[in-house]
Amino acid sequence: MKGNPPMTRKVIIGVCVAAVLSTVSCQQDQPEPTAPANSVELAKKAAQPKVDRIHLKLPARARKIDQQFSKISRRVINPSDFECPPSTPLIDYLLGTINEATTREPDVFNTLIGLAADIVPALDAILFETEATPGSQVFGYNGEYNRREAKIERDVKRFWDINSGGIQLVAMKGTMLLDVNRVARVYEAAFVNSDGTPITHAQALFFANIVRTTLLQSVTMDRGNWPLFSFNAFAVPAGGGQPNKIAMGDGVLESYKAIGFDDVAPAAVYAHEFGHHIQFQRGYFNDRFATTGSEAERTMYTELMSDAFSAYYLTHKRGAAMNKHRVAQFLQVFFDIGDCAFDDPGHHGTPNQRMRAANFGFSVAAQAQKQGHILTADQFHRLFVAAYPGLVAPDAT
Repeated sequence: MKGNPPMTRKVIIGVCVAAVLSTVSCQQDQPEPTAPANSVELAKKAAQPKVDRIHLKLPARARKIDQQFSKISRRVINPSDFECPPSTPLIDYLLGTINEATTREPDVFNTLIGLAADIVPALDAILFETEATPGSQVFGYNGEYNRREAKIERDVKRFWDINSGGIQLVAMKGTMLLDVNRVARVYEAAFVNSDGTPITHAQALFFANIVRTTLLQSVTMDRGNWPLFSFNAFAVPAGGGQPNKIAMGDGVLESYKAIGFDDVAPAAVYAHEFGHHIQFQRGYFNDRFATTGSEAERTMYTELMSDAFSAYYLTHKRGAAMNKHRVAQFLQVFFDIGDCAFDDPGHHGTPNQRMRAANFGFSVAAQAQKQGHILTADQFHRLFVAAYPGLVAPDAT
């Protein structure tokens, strides 16, 4: 262990994506190293390499990746990081899975969280995954969402009038934590040692072997099919040799299924992330509300707009044609995450503000249906901009 200084999360993704991608092919050509056999001793030693748990740093090309789900998972791990954390069915479900792990196998849980196993799959999807990745684009723990996600992707792309052919849908899989080479390349790409020196290939393999061996001895985490490892979804624009992407985590799909929203969640989450690609392509990140005020206020504007885009598509008769009241039930859970961290750069708006944005989308869909057409993205955007001050007006009594 002496030659392996602790790892620290660092801002390196945005400046070295191209360099990272140039190393991928040689890593993939190498056989997967054999994990150390004595997992008990390994777990004890694994207390030494640690990852400082700071906010995930984003690629410069993807300054507005949606972090809503990663924020929820971090709050579940450490509630003191967030203000006004009400209990919701989703939070209760995630807490239940974490409580089971920490009760039955605390050493396993602490080792994997200490090595950032809860964000490695997301970083893998950001930096490396494409639709061409062999055998990786499987949605749901056992591929049960493959057909639904493919249909949702087609329908949303047909609904909105942007150039969406190049937006790839990729899967975020907790099971990738068993692939030593994939985990090692993430460590090399996204982390540095505590003294600021790069993680070497040998170090990355060492840490990745600990992750694999520890996960294999888990009795609760099902070889990576565990919500926290892939409880994320995001949109990221093209850059650094990577395509436009929407990544869907298994943990998001399975968690909403567990609380009874399997009918709405896959389409709603995808439609929200697609809303960000509309913003990327049409330049809505350059709007006045997206460029003035604090970073939290700027993020809130683009997130509420994406909420409205999603609600419009979900309830429009030529979109997903879902029942408004059922969508509203889902969105109440989707929005009610206690996001009252008004100075947080990732602030999405309060639950009330987000629901007002959704209701705006519902009402515009109802009006458009009477006229028998789908608004263009620009037409919807103009309506949203005009309505925005009212959507975010103070509502405290």
